[in-house]
Amino acid sequence: MGLDMYLYGAIHKIDSETCTSKIKLEEVGYWRKHNAIHNWMVKNVQDDVDNCAMYYVSEHSLKKLLVACKTVLENPTVENAMKILPTVDGFFFGGTDLTDDFELEYYLDGLKYTVQLIRDLLLKDEFEYYIYQSSW
Repeated sequence: MGLDMYLYGAIHKIDSETCTSKIKLEEVGYWRKHNAIHNWMVKNVQDDVDNCAMYYVSEHSLKKLLVACKTVLENPTVENAMKILPTVDGFFFGGTDLTDDFELEYYLDGLKYTVQLIRDLLLKDEFEYYIYQSSW
């Protein structure tokens, strides 16, 4: 039980002979209890609706998240983190007290992972768009 978060890369395929289309999804990212990333997605991608549905994520949104993560990592203070990428409480969402050294380290590790993930996705440029989904 807990907050699981998935990022999928999507490719839309059209079969002109059968006049059908398919969307192929491939899991490209996974977070566990990184509630600050989830909070960012809810605020910036999901229009403040937190309902475990799938949501379209543009490359532009990924770039904005990348900038936010890098900005916190450049000045990893609790105040800066809570201003730019604040944590959020939820049903088994993980820690929110960044004054605790362990929780701050876990938070920062999640941001590092997110930076590397987005950089890799943008560099490869193999998907048309992305989908975010969470569950708990």
